[in-house]
Amino acid sequence: MLQFNLIPEQIVTHYREVASALTNLGCGPRTRAALTHKSAQTLKQYGTSHTSAQHRLIPADDLQLLRDEASRLHWALVDDPIARWFGGEGYGVAKAIRPARYVSFDRRTFSKGPHTFLPRAIEVAENHGGFLTRGNNERFDLDEAVALVGSVRFSERSRWRRAAYSLNSAGRDDVIKAIALRHGYGEHSIGQIGAEYERWRCPVKPGALSDLEASVKELAA
Repeated sequence: MLQFNLIPEQIVTHYREVASALTNLGCGPRTRAALTHKSAQTLKQYGTSHTSAQHRLIPADDLQLLRDEASRLHWALVDDPIARWFGGEGYGVAKAIRPARYVSFDRRTFSKGPHTFLPRAIEVAENHGGFLTRGNNERFDLDEAVALVGSVRFSERSRWRRAAYSLNSAGRDDVIKAIALRHGYGEHSIGQIGAEYERWRCPVKPGALSDLEASVKELAA
């Protein structure tokens, strides 16, 4: 779990943790520099002690970009080995143990990849304002999918993601930030509210969720 409001020292520690996780997942310093459009030296300065003269505080957007990549690679480790195994054995083999297959799409109907873990499939679809299919390209209603997960906390994260997407797509990410800050979240934690990667998830506060959904209703009025 990620703390609601990280102080500079904690941001440095968290950045180092994210960088280490990315390295272990095959995303080294050069790739991270390319992702963030920052020099290797700048990335190094992000990880120096916050009391050092060389230290630079990583922008929240850059940190979120790196966390998103770590999350993507993490979940790929769940799905890819399974897909490769069944691909090697052949479609007709081991039907009794074949996992469910879900595919997430964005709002433009572009595929965002197959998944075997339903909560992750839902997360990807919601983060892109899209939809979900299962099995043989059968449309799977998102509300039905969320109900199938059967978790109140997951349902809250789902509601947060949908509301946040509505505001982001309308160019009102400033509203999300203002609400989050008002409810005690720090700028470097906002992007992890509602995340399914539990290692860096920031829990949803009911009051913040209510305010976010109210802002969506005002936007649509």
